[in-house]
Order: sequence, then structure tokens, then C-alpha cells
Amino acid sequence: MKIDHSTKTITGGLIREESGRPVKKSPDETNAQASSTHVQLSPLSAQLQSIQRGFADTPIIDAARVAELKEAISNGHFKVNAEKVADRLLQTVQELIAAHKR
Repeated sequence: MKIDHSTKTITGGLIREESGRPVKKSPDETNAQASSTHVQLSPLSAQLQSIQRGFADTPIIDAARVAELKEAISNGHFKVNAEKVADRLLQTVQELIAAHKR
């Protein structure tokens, strides 16, 4: 059995192996590139961008509320409502269980 070391190209001569030389493109490829640069976004994308800008303007931390809580803790006026904490904890667990079932 003789091993053939020649290589065959499937590009039809459009791609050159030499670096630095331009690659020939067929007219179909040139037209496809020109027409593929047009992008049209749906109205929903504009709405999402508007929402995103709204979130960007909203601070993540309410500095005034943090200062208020710090002062209440340091003055000894901060009271923990155990019933409210337990209710919120149960609600969070229920939400997590429901999300896990989906």
C-alpha cells in the first residue's frame, strides 16, 4: 500500500496559504457581507434599555436608611421584631422551593 502525501484543497483556490496577501472573495461573499451589517432591534429592546437606565440611576444602597439604622443601633433603640423576621424567612423559603420545582 502506497501512502499519498499530497494534499487536496476544498477551497477552490480562493484562500491562499501565503501571509500578507489579500484573499479573493467571490461576488456572493462580498454581497453577503454588505447586507449582513444591517441590524434592526425590536421596540422591546428600547424598552429594556430604558429600564436599564432607570436602574442605573437608582442607588443600590439607601444611605439615609443605613445611617438611620446605625444611629438606632448605637443608641440602643433598634428593636428586632422576631415575628416579622420569621415570617419573611418562611416566605423566602417558600419562594425558593417553588423556584426549585419549576
